[in-house]
Amino acid sequence: MSSRRRDITKTIVDNFGLILVCLLVVGLLGGYMTYTTHVAPETETVTRQLSSWQSSGSYTHNATVRNGTSAFAEGTVLRDRSVYVTHVAPVLTGSFSYTYGVSNDSDLAAETTVVVQYRSVESAGSSDEVVYWQVERELAQERDETLTPDERLSVPFSLNVSDATETVRRIDREHGGTPGQLDVMVVTRVELSGTRNGQEVDTARTYRLPVVPRQNSYRVEDPGRINHGDERTADVTVTPDYGLLRQVGSPVLFLLGVVAAGGLVVARSTGRLSLSDREEEWMAYQSAREEFDDWITVGKIKPVGETVWSVEVDSLEGLVDVAIDTDNRVIEQREGDEFVVFTGDRLFRYQKPPKPETDGEFLWNNNDEAQVDDSVDS
Repeated sequence: MSSRRRDITKTIVDNFGLILVCLLVVGLLGGYMTYTTHVAPETETVTRQLSSWQSSGSYTHNATVRNGTSAFAEGTVLRDRSVYVTHVAPVLTGSFSYTYGVSNDSDLAAETTVVVQYRSVESAGSSDEVVYWQVERELAQERDETLTPDERLSVPFSLNVSDATETVRRIDREHGGTPGQLDVMVVTRVELSGTRNGQEVDTARTYRLPVVPRQNSYRVEDPGRINHGDERTADVTVTPDYGLLRQVGSPVLFLLGVVAAGGLVVARSTGRLSLSDREEEWMAYQSAREEFDDWITVGKIKPVGETVWSVEVDSLEGLVDVAIDTDNRVIEQREGDEFVVFTGDRLFRYQKPPKPETDGEFLWNNNDEAQVDDSVDS
């Protein structure tokens, strides 16, 4: 048996229980992964989107300077300002834009109406809101029979804020002067009909652009882009998509663990996983030689006289104990097979065991080899 094979065999024998448990754990892990991957895969519930849609509406506005000043030349277009001077630019012009997107096929018709809304309101925007009166005047209207996804629908409008301010005050006087706040607001209603993501649609959206008159100016409270959207989802049960590594690796891991554990048990029960007496003796010698190297000196051993007793020691470890007890060194015969400790009137000897022959094999012992070794020893 080669020295490498002896070392492997001894390591396996000394750690047989631990190695067997590790192989069984590997086999069980591979078996579980194989079962959950190929036989009864695990399932999980996930939420998947069936369809979705999004829409957005926004205003752009500007006012052209009609009465030029030192700061603003006549004809200058003032764009998207929060405040305009009424005397300088009394007419607010603008455009409302609407667009939508869907995940599936859609066929929608859109009718867009822009009005100016006059009203007297108290606690506007709250749950206690009270509207004393409300009047609307149409500014623009447009209908698109085939509004496609991502197509932009734009409706221009124009409002003379000076006239609108007088109108809201006149209407309030007609009602005797109400205690509410007088509002002027551009309101756009988008009415949609048709199919969206394969479902019937008949709905309307309202977008507001408040215009707040002051003594000599008016403020435009632009809400910015207003978005709406929704989606339809469903819970579905799916099987995880295991990668190639798990699909192939789990059976390999199972077979590796089971076959290796079975082979280990068979080898031990049939005696193939064993060392001969000669090999065990040699390995014990090697271990002791390495461990007590500091106590051993290599030298030439000469014959001693008849007055010196010679004592044969069974192991190198025992010989080292003698050297330690007598405060002497162990002498290893140069190019020989004997170790001695000389104490003055006694010579303690240990004969190194013969080195087992190497046959170039790598794996475990066989019964024939063990029998040959035993017969040689006898």
